[in-house]
Formats: sequence, C-alpha cells, structure tokens
Amino acid sequence: MTHINKGNPLFLFGMKIYITRHSRTKWNEEKRLQGREDSPLTEDGIKNIYALKDHIKDLHVDRIYSSPIKRALTTAQMLFPEREITVDDRIQEMCFGIYEGIHFNEMPEDMKHDYDVLWNHPEISSGLPGGESYDEIENRLHSFIDDIKKKDGDIFIVTHGFCFTVLVSLLLGYERKDYVKINKQIVNGCSLTIFDYDGSFHMEAYGQNDFLPVVSKEAFIKQ
Repeated sequence: MTHINKGNPLFLFGMKIYITRHSRTKWNEEKRLQGREDSPLTEDGIKNIYALKDHIKDLHVDRIYSSPIKRALTTAQMLFPEREITVDDRIQEMCFGIYEGIHFNEMPEDMKHDYDVLWNHPEISSGLPGGESYDEIENRLHSFIDDIKKKDGDIFIVTHGFCFTVLVSLLLGYERKDYVKINKQIVNGCSLTIFDYDGSFHMEAYGQNDFLPVVSKEAFIKQ
C-alpha cells in the first residue's frame, strides 16, 4: 500500500475520485484472460466486496460509475445497494480479442509474445488480434476523464485491471512507455486508489488493501 501526498492542503478542496477494480472472479483464480468476457465472482471476491463496503461506509460520494461488464457492475451494486449507478462503456475492460478465455499456460509461444508486448512494451504494442488497441482505450478514457472534470462533487469508479492501469496512467500524465510503472503489480480487486482534482490530478493513495480479508499477489497473468 502506497500513500502519496496525504495531508497536502490542496486536497481540502476540489473533487475526490475513488477508483477500485472489480472483485475476484473464477477466471482470475484460474489465470484466464477475461477482457470483455466474464466469469462469476468467487466466495473470496464476495468477502472483499463486503470489506471494502465497510471501509468506505463513511465516505461522501456524489456519483458512482461502473463498467457495464457484470463482474464490475455486480461489485458496484453490492458496494452501493441503495444508490443509482451510472453504467459507462468507456470504463469497461480492454478487449483482448481472440485471447479472451484462454489460460495463460495454454497459450502458444507467439501468443505469449504478443501478450508480453501488450503489458511490458505498450509503446510498440498494436493490441491483441481481434482486440482493442491502446489508441482506442486511451481515446475512450480521455473522453471519460474530460467529462468527469466538468462535474461537481466526489465520484467512485468501478473498473477492471487493465483499464485501471491506463486510467491511472492518464490521470498521472504518463507517456505510454511509462504505463509499466503502474502495471508492475496489478492492484487487488476491491483495493482503493484515491485522486484529488483541483484543476490537475494528484494521487493521494494507490492500491490500499490493508482492510481486505483476502489479498493476492496476482499479476493478472503478467510475466
């Protein structure tokens, strides 16, 4: 768990942005690529949702945004059962094309190479066959960010592991080659990352997970 600039007087004003990744799923445990495909939340995943729900129970949140993919939307609905949730396609997971549903250990070497380039060399990756490119996911996330900057009040976002990496990198103003600074260790599902916006974005906390009963060291099958 990393804290950055907590207590800075700038953070007394402006917008708070809380970001989490959907909770743990069956395919996460099986180390299969999910992308736009889906799999059910596990028992441990449900435990972590309730732990995060308790952790944020005193937060003031004006708007809640979720990916439309069921594992994320279910996470959001369980966290905020009495609240209206805005479903936004722009924060859904990157499409991994023909790789979706594949177990990492079942990939032939050429597929492992493409996947390695996607994660570790984003500046030269053109995406996965049949999937989404970095240009495409960046364009939709830039659009989402531009929209939330126009809003008042604090927001909560429920998204996915790869989308989280790109979203946080864009908020920090990283070049594409530097996305690897974020994805070295993918955040746990139901961890909490916090930004403040006062005309620019400041990261207050990254991947808080000390309140979770089940913490994994998974790297989203990243090698």
